[in-house]
Amino acid sequence: MAKFTTTDDVTIDYNIYGQGQSVILVAGYSGNQATWTAQTDVLVANGLQVITYDRRNHGKSDTVNYGMRLSRHGKDLAELILVLQLKKPILLGHSMGASTIWAYLSLYGDNNIRAVITEDQVPVMLRDVNWPFGIFNADISTVVPAIEKLPHTKLTRLKISTEIKSALSQAYQPFDFQINAPLLLNSAIQDWRDVVAREQVPHLFLAGGASPLWSADHAKFASKMAPYGQYHVFADVGHIPHIEAPDDFNQVVLNFIDTL
Repeated sequence: MAKFTTTDDVTIDYNIYGQGQSVILVAGYSGNQATWTAQTDVLVANGLQVITYDRRNHGKSDTVNYGMRLSRHGKDLAELILVLQLKKPILLGHSMGASTIWAYLSLYGDNNIRAVITEDQVPVMLRDVNWPFGIFNADISTVVPAIEKLPHTKLTRLKISTEIKSALSQAYQPFDFQINAPLLLNSAIQDWRDVVAREQVPHLFLAGGASPLWSADHAKFASKMAPYGQYHVFADVGHIPHIEAPDDFNQVVLNFIDTL
């Protein structure tokens, strides 16, 4: 376990496992590093260096009442990469962790990134005439009730293994949904489609076939927007494939990395 302090004085908790090509795993809203418990050892065993961290206000990192926006989370990721002096890491983000990656790419580009993997997250969370995949089918007029519904929605569809449940329980850290509500609203109104269209690195879009948030078709749709996009859908899986179907998830990720 290690820590670094951001330029706006937030202490971020992170861990490094193994050696080799670096892969940064970015957890979603309210999640912490333990969410990747079924990925870390497998990726390390396949010759990768795995880096996990808790975004500000998540897990063991500082909880503060500022920086409640994706741009700041993207900068935090950039500062982690700088502190660790990483050269072309692979970025893998689940849900808001994927949006954090897009925020990073929007600010810093992908010159120092090897590839991107986003898991069941859309580049724009509200539907419009060109994008039919709004969260709970919401558009800009219904964004507030949609995000208020999210913390009360069961995100998984498959039974989670006893081992993963135990790891998550042991690593439990309180998360204040009320304090972080502005972050969720900020995430909901972002539009990263222009960022996706400008990517110059391979990008694997992953989706849960039974996600309660949006149709899994979003992955195919988004992959066509990215110059080097591809996609995979995990059938009958909810919003968190890496927890619900870890073996399948790990193999798909490793197969993608093997092609780089």
